[in-house]
Amino acid sequence: MRLLRQLGGVLLLGSLAGCGWVETWIGEEPTPEPEITGAVRLQRLTLRQTDEQGQILWLLEAEGARYSDGGLQEIEIANLRGDLRAAGQPVYKVEAKAVTVRQRNGQLWIDGRTTVTDVEAKGTIVADQLVWRGDRSLLQAQKNLSIRYPQATITAERLEADSQRRELRALKGVRVTSTLPEVADLRLSTEALVWQQAQQRFLAGVGTPGVTVVGRGGDRLRAQEAEWAIPEQRLTLRRGVQVNLQEPNLVARGELIQWWIDRQQVVSDAPIAVQYPSQGIRGQAQRGIFFLADNRAIFENARLESQPQAAQLQAQRLTWRIPQQQVDATGQVEIRRANATLRTAQLLWRIPEQEVEAQGGVFYDQTTPRLQVQGQRAKGWLDRQEVIVSGGVRTQVPLQLRFP
Repeated sequence: MRLLRQLGGVLLLGSLAGCGWVETWIGEEPTPEPEITGAVRLQRLTLRQTDEQGQILWLLEAEGARYSDGGLQEIEIANLRGDLRAAGQPVYKVEAKAVTVRQRNGQLWIDGRTTVTDVEAKGTIVADQLVWRGDRSLLQAQKNLSIRYPQATITAERLEADSQRRELRALKGVRVTSTLPEVADLRLSTEALVWQQAQQRFLAGVGTPGVTVVGRGGDRLRAQEAEWAIPEQRLTLRRGVQVNLQEPNLVARGELIQWWIDRQQVVSDAPIAVQYPSQGIRGQAQRGIFFLADNRAIFENARLESQPQAAQLQAQRLTWRIPQQQVDATGQVEIRRANATLRTAQLLWRIPEQEVEAQGGVFYDQTTPRLQVQGQRAKGWLDRQEVIVSGGVRTQVPLQLRFP
């Protein structure tokens, strides 16, 4: 009796946006042959399958097995151990207590709680259903699925692991939690994830947009797509990005934002919008960097608006010291209110006091009554509608003006 004849089985098929995703488990078990009274029990069973070139696809051993006289359509195995192979070399180690095994056309189906160990990457995959497609060196898993590697733990409904391309693809209800000390507790949620193991890179939102990332302090980032480069500890978010910082309570939006995790920096090299609700401040910039360690931000070609004071500040470069509620502006600085505008090369804005200090090329322009003053320095209080201009003033030094 041939023990290794091909067995009927269930196949994992389907695709998602051309990315080779496991969309559904389809196909049915073969129609069972008429039951034959009696069963065969074996001890020390070996399952060995080769491809057309004679290379081993899997080599499994079991302490005991039971199958029907009807033709090995289904084997019940106890204490299964062995390996799954690609190009004749072990890529996964397999271990299970009690499972049902089927073989067919270079494919192996295991039904029952099974642990698979990634030989090279030192990770484990545990699931209740697995299919090894030896012809493609592809492992597929679902049902009570959990994945644990040195870099992260992953839960999902379905998994596809391509040992040739060294890629893991997880689908539906994907949750990734970092286990690296430097980014402990970083959590990523999405519906579609690709882990490129050779490049040490996670791609989230591929084919099914939507990613949420939560940091240790509760900072939350959302986007349509995300890329986590593990060696650089860089998280890149694309399309519809929103960053919610907890301390300080800021919101930033853009189309391309990077989070340098180890540096504690959030960087946007594309246009970005910012809101600081507690202070009634909002702004826009062509580029921005948040330094999370000291709660500081730098914006380029930026504009800030203080809604309580109805004042707008714009400059080529703004440095926002958030805990101190202070803004340093340089390069073509302009601060504007409804009736007056102050232009200068450098400006310091103390937001709570609504106090400004200007240095270099000061030009003050008031519309009603009409008034223009030039000087080298200026100091003013926006809420009091008062400014003092000094240094080379054409009329007198100092000159004090009270806004109407």
